[in-house]
Amino acid sequence: MDFTIAVLDGALASSVAITLDALTAASRLSAIRGGRALRWRVLGTGTQAALSSGLSVPTTPLSPRLRLDGSVLLIPGIAIVARPGERYDPASLGERLDAPDAQLLATLAARHHDNGGLVAAGCSAAFILGNAGLLSGRSATTHWRLAGYLQQRQPDCRVDINRMLVVQDRVITAGAALAQMDLMLYLIRHALGAEVADLTMRYLLLDDRDSQAGYMIWSQLNQQDPTVQALEALVEKSLPMVPTLSTLAEALHVSEKTLTRRVRSATGQTAQDLVQAVRLRRARHLLESTRLSLDEIAVQVGYADATALRRLTLKTLNTTPGRLRSGRH
Repeated sequence: MDFTIAVLDGALASSVAITLDALTAASRLSAIRGGRALRWRVLGTGTQAALSSGLSVPTTPLSPRLRLDGSVLLIPGIAIVARPGERYDPASLGERLDAPDAQLLATLAARHHDNGGLVAAGCSAAFILGNAGLLSGRSATTHWRLAGYLQQRQPDCRVDINRMLVVQDRVITAGAALAQMDLMLYLIRHALGAEVADLTMRYLLLDDRDSQAGYMIWSQLNQQDPTVQALEALVEKSLPMVPTLSTLAEALHVSEKTLTRRVRSATGQTAQDLVQAVRLRRARHLLESTRLSLDEIAVQVGYADATALRRLTLKTLNTTPGRLRSGRH
């Protein structure tokens, strides 16, 4: 098999559908061009996996003795569902990770990687790779809203939610649910070549995107910590002249070390990342709603000129201010 797709109960229906549709399209396009067809199998807890939407998909039961051989182990994300009357809480994912099927899958992932196999996880499935010990000492991404919780559970992992896809040492992680398609295009390119991957992208009407930073809502990231919320508001109010981190910490009546730790715990990012995100948010608003020049916008968000603003958007969003203004990002 080229791919072994592990679909746990509660898997994101969109991610599972994207996985199967992308493989089907790529396999057919490859065959049309005289290439080989892909082969894959779908594993689950039993003979049917119940997906997040109420749909289900037929599966072959997971087994501790399962041999993955040379296939890619691919794990779509798992939905986090709040109980009636309760707020969305990323920590509720921990209960799902303790279930026997999730633990078994983590064991299989660790063994497959130890045997030289490639392991890939989308969205919240990165936590399964964490349980497998595969994120320690590596970079990874996940849904931007889960970044802080992943950092708490995997303190030795560098969580980078600005990136849509992180590939390191035969461990691949993808961002929020629909980043599953970015993951699939990467794997299709790896299996069948760039030409078939590009054809698949065009066939499914997809665009290139390297970052999920432009989709993040920081107020949702830091809602668990009022100090981090206050920091974001203080930075927003102080633009363009943002004080030093020590001055901000003093204004919030905490030490700089405590503030840094609380930002990392709540968001998975550094305090400087938060400052840059606030600058970028203001810059995007001005780009999209005013006719100010790029130099004028740069000054309003605390940069000397348009060159510095360009560096920020390229680093964070992989695009330029001009493309943001024209809506072509």
